[in-house]
Amino acid sequence: MHTLDWDNIRYFLAVVHAGSVSRASEQLGVNQTTVSRRISAMELHLGKKLFERSGSGFLITPVAERLIASAERMAEETSTIERHVMADSHELSGELRITVADTCTQHLVVPAIQTFTRQYPEVDLQVIATRDILDLTAREADIALRSTDEPPPNMVGKRVAQLAYAIYGTEELMERVQASSNIEDIPCITWLGDGHSRPAWIEKSFAKTRRIYRSTELGLMHQMARQGIGMAQMPCALCDPDPLLHRIPCRYVEPGWGLWVLSHVDLRTTARVRIFRDFLVEELEKKKDLIEGRSV
Repeated sequence: MHTLDWDNIRYFLAVVHAGSVSRASEQLGVNQTTVSRRISAMELHLGKKLFERSGSGFLITPVAERLIASAERMAEETSTIERHVMADSHELSGELRITVADTCTQHLVVPAIQTFTRQYPEVDLQVIATRDILDLTAREADIALRSTDEPPPNMVGKRVAQLAYAIYGTEELMERVQASSNIEDIPCITWLGDGHSRPAWIEKSFAKTRRIYRSTELGLMHQMARQGIGMAQMPCALCDPDPLLHRIPCRYVEPGWGLWVLSHVDLRTTARVRIFRDFLVEELEKKKDLIEGRSV
């Protein structure tokens, strides 16, 4: 029996993560026919169906479920080999622009940057902290770390994890909520400009609160919560490691978005872009339990 074609496995994983051929084709930068042909070739080779086609997308079969973990390990090993080979390339020098949106993504990316710069000192990193969507086509940035459920169609990359959120406050506020006393006097902190004066997590969990403070920046919300000014819904990746903050029991927390590492399709073969993108994915996957709220 011939060995499986690595490209077919790569396409298989893309469909698994994207949930459909169309989304996978966008992320890979190829047409849908190519993705479908690769999946069909892998199914023919194995003699087993990997997906059941439905109106809502591709449903993973039990056979495919058993293959995912092994395929992920192959992908990681292949990526490592490719980086080692490419490490001798002259392209591993020059400027590389990375854009991160908020305090949480900055908190996640900085340790990876520290490790990367030690390994590849000839790459000149520029880290752009902005919530604006920079134009990767115009080289305003080469790589973006973004929380989104709809990455742009001309971007390629990987959905690393699902950002988890919880309600956080100081130990004193947590004890007041647990004792169910004077909850209406405990202020809440939320976004300014999100279109909701009382977002769903407040309405469903702390409807009696009389004071709501609002901020334009996650970093300020974080500092306000640490000072005991109020409780706030914030990312677990930012707040679970903070000894001054505790998860406050509640009925409802709003769902988080996916965390993506993205680059423009035209830059996917540029050595320094591809190596840093793959490097960042690997570093973030090591923190997947923290990002998805399972570290406590």
